[in-house]
Amino acid sequence: MTDGWPQDWERRKAGEGCLLCNSVGQGDNDLHLIVTQLELTEIRLKRRSLLPGYCMAIWRHRHVADLMDLDDDELRGFSREVVRLAKAIDQVFQPVKINYFTLGNWVPHLHTHVVPRYLDDPAPGNPITWSDMFKPEPNEPALLERQAQDLRQILLG
Repeated sequence: MTDGWPQDWERRKAGEGCLLCNSVGQGDNDLHLIVTQLELTEIRLKRRSLLPGYCMAIWRHRHVADLMDLDDDELRGFSREVVRLAKAIDQVFQPVKINYFTLGNWVPHLHTHVVPRYLDDPAPGNPITWSDMFKPEPNEPALLERQAQDLRQILLG
């Protein structure tokens, strides 16, 4: 992490060179495994998560930096898809709680981290730090594929 806002913050917020705009629809990458695309979001499973089922729901249409940039129908649709993802995570992984992070402080493109919490996670019953959610190496590819398939089956059911 760095101190302060990125020097090119205004350009990022406006969508210039947006990492998420440029990666939506492009398939898997080093950080994520694509679960599926829904009407408004692309669902990605985190490869290096210590918390099984940790996913992101990324707005997949025009560049949007914040929830307040959506019209009412888009906002309802985005929220509905985030909750749909949370229900799928709950069904597959049975966490004790799910946290939602809609941050965009470094990559200001609308996305929500849907983070399952477990009895034995690094911060049980407390807020979890960013660094406590990840491990240095990715989870096993076969495991990630099974997890993505299980989530996909429910989401597209």
